[in-house]
Amino acid sequence: MLTVLNCLVTAHDYRFVAAALAICALGCVVSMRLFARARNVRRAKHAAFVVMAGLAGGMTIWTTHFLAMLGFIPNVEHGFEPNFTVLSLAFAIATSMAGFLIAASRERDWMIEAGGAVIGAGIALMHFTGMRGFVVAGTISYDPSFVAFSIMAGAALGMLATNRVARGTSRDSQYAGMAALILGIGIMHFTAMGAVQITPDPRVVVPSQLMSDSVLAILVVLVTVLVVMLGAVTHLAEEQGQQDAVAHFRHLAMHDPLTGLPNRAAVRDELPMRLKQAAGTSLALIAIDLNRFKEINDVYGHAAGDAVLIQTTARMRASLIDGEFFARIGGDEFIAVKPFTRENEVEEFAARISDAFSRPNELGKGRFSTSASIGISVYPKDGDSVDELTTRADLAMYRSKKLQDGTWCWYDADADEDGRRRGQIAIGLRSAIAEGALRLVYQPQISMKKRQLLGFEALLRWTSPQLGEVSPADFIPVAEQTGIIVEIGDWVLMQACHEATQWPAPTGVAVNVSPVQLMRPNFAERLTEILTETGLEPTRLEIEITETMLIDNPGQALLVLRKIKALGVRVAMDDFGTGYSSLSTLFSFPFDKIKVDRSFLNALGRQAQATSVIETVIELGHKLSIPVLAEGVETDFQAAFLKDRRCDEAQGFLYGRPVDSTTAHALAQSGTWQDDSAALGKLSA
Repeated sequence: MLTVLNCLVTAHDYRFVAAALAICALGCVVSMRLFARARNVRRAKHAAFVVMAGLAGGMTIWTTHFLAMLGFIPNVEHGFEPNFTVLSLAFAIATSMAGFLIAASRERDWMIEAGGAVIGAGIALMHFTGMRGFVVAGTISYDPSFVAFSIMAGAALGMLATNRVARGTSRDSQYAGMAALILGIGIMHFTAMGAVQITPDPRVVVPSQLMSDSVLAILVVLVTVLVVMLGAVTHLAEEQGQQDAVAHFRHLAMHDPLTGLPNRAAVRDELPMRLKQAAGTSLALIAIDLNRFKEINDVYGHAAGDAVLIQTTARMRASLIDGEFFARIGGDEFIAVKPFTRENEVEEFAARISDAFSRPNELGKGRFSTSASIGISVYPKDGDSVDELTTRADLAMYRSKKLQDGTWCWYDADADEDGRRRGQIAIGLRSAIAEGALRLVYQPQISMKKRQLLGFEALLRWTSPQLGEVSPADFIPVAEQTGIIVEIGDWVLMQACHEATQWPAPTGVAVNVSPVQLMRPNFAERLTEILTETGLEPTRLEIEITETMLIDNPGQALLVLRKIKALGVRVAMDDFGTGYSSLSTLFSFPFDKIKVDRSFLNALGRQAQATSVIETVIELGHKLSIPVLAEGVETDFQAAFLKDRRCDEAQGFLYGRPVDSTTAHALAQSGTWQDDSAALGKLSA
């Protein structure tokens, strides 16, 4: 009676089995990483990564199978038919490529799992094609239940593998996809081999032209080496690609895209390093402003302005020598650094800068002439910190701009007496938030008809440890010039929204926004974050803007304002009537409120024009259905005048001085404004 041999109970050389599992793990990691990359690239790179993933996957499937087969000891004469053995490798590679191509496609969402199923089916196709080439001195049969299970397991795990890699959002998901493919290959092979039943038959002769185990081993080693090499090349390519990407993005982050010069971020890194290196020697920090640049943009367009910047900075870059640093930190603002031992070296550098900026620039048939305002501060004479040196170079540059004679100015404490306080303010403002020196107070805004408290305007106050109480009229312009206003404005919005949430609804809060802050591309997104974080209802927030920010860049400003309105936040025009295009501005954007500038209230009764302006604005608001608020109401005469003209809202000392948030909360709880206003006046005194 013939003995039937089963793979599961037949002896194995487990060294080959372990090697098969090891190469399976390596190959699956390589192929799935390539598949992940193929999902994230386009065109030629996409095709290349799909091909490499298919090669790695197909060779891994084939090598795993035949390494495990070398470890299978059937105890009968056997061999491997070359044609089917090679055909099984071709099937493995072809189906893997097809599967990865389908799964990496973005045309249909379901194709991710469909591609995984093709890979799983390809594992089965390769296995049984390879087994067709396995010749023994006997007959081979299969257990159908094992065969069915192995095919379904391979397809299911193939689908899971591509699903996790393509749809996962974490590194763990990537690992899960690799593990699923390893299990798919392993379970498919060993379950399918469990279906194999060998019935020895001495009458069956194994042909001599078949590949022996040793020949197959050589072929398997060659394919294994290819898999390992592909894995190594893939790893090196990814590492190099990541390094190149990091270097590329770092260059983009640290350089101005128009001129290729270092940008403000690069300056923040460079200047502290330069100061550290300059210990014991002198260093000149030079602030440069391109004159007449705005005129070129306004008259000839931004393309002409860009051309001027490109040509000017190209000349400047060509003139630099070792040790000199030159960067663009704003639209027409530049900064340079020069180590020196003699003062005339700095003079020579400043002359080169002046020459580069003053030469005519050509664009087509046009010629554009510019010049540079140049201010110089020196380390350590004028300061020993980046902030001090930068501020003092700016002050010297502003003096150069006032002179308008093309000369450069060294920082001079006496000559810059007016600017010295601005320099102190600029330095102090940089740490004002961290020191807790800023605070908000709130001035009531009332309905003149209903005598009700509507809300408050948030007003910024700063008490400097060095300068004492500093007026907003002094520190706000400095904050805007230096760019610190962006950080301060963000703090004001966050603080005002947070404190307003403590007041009873629907009491609103109005916040002034600087043009510098408003014109930042992400202002609307940042405002959304603040409202979400504080929990303030958008309808309770009112953003106040001045007309000047709409005049300077109307297209960008109106785009930002529409985004703000879309959030549900109200928008008011502050200081209405002081600009030269107020009426046209009202037709360009549907404001929620008009605020009449306090200067007209102050002139009421003394200048007939002031009376006419106020009456006209109130009437205009009525016709456009836009509420009008009068600022600076301090006398009963002013209040009576506004009430007679049916002014909607008012704000001023007559109705309450600015108060802290706690007092504002108490005022808001009172709910209405009474004519005798004794309680409210007591609270806000």
